Amino acid sequence: MLTIRCTRKLLKRLGTEALPESGHPTNRLGDWYANLVCTRRSPLIICISERSLLPVLVEARGSRSFIARFQEAVRSVLRHIGAASELLDSEAREMGQITIGATASRRVLGSLNDLASLTRFTMAERTTIDLTALAIELANTACSPINYETPRSVSLALLSRSYS
Repeated sequence: MLTIRCTRKLLKRLGTEALPESGHPTNRLGDWYANLVCTRRSPLIICISERSLLPVLVEARGSRSFIARFQEAVRSVLRHIGAASELLDSEAREMGQITIGATASRRVLGSLNDLASLTRFTMAERTTIDLTALAIELANTACSPINYETPRSVSLALLSRSYS
């Protein structure tokens, strides 16, 4: 169980409202924060893990399929950064129940906005974009809220710990 904590702009785009608090996340990477990223090519949704700041990117089409596309994007990024298959499967099971909520942490929101800007700049420089490859590239960016570690290394460390 987890909550995708959306900005107001994204909630409006998805045509939904934030639900009341649903409790603590049961997955290792925690809740996820999400925002709309407008690029010249197409709008995207960037999501980052609250605990590790691991980013995933999904196209901002079809609000009904957003959660399923988010889950698949997380699986793909985790697989490509080297998460062991049994840890990936455990995380995916815990991500089976998702609610939509409002942002709650300015620290995470600041990191989300920084990575969204980096996404826009990177996409402007390239002719073709693979969203998984771009997310992995972003995951190798050192971030100050996680003591200048990379989201990739923090995610792998969190995934290798036992559930509390």
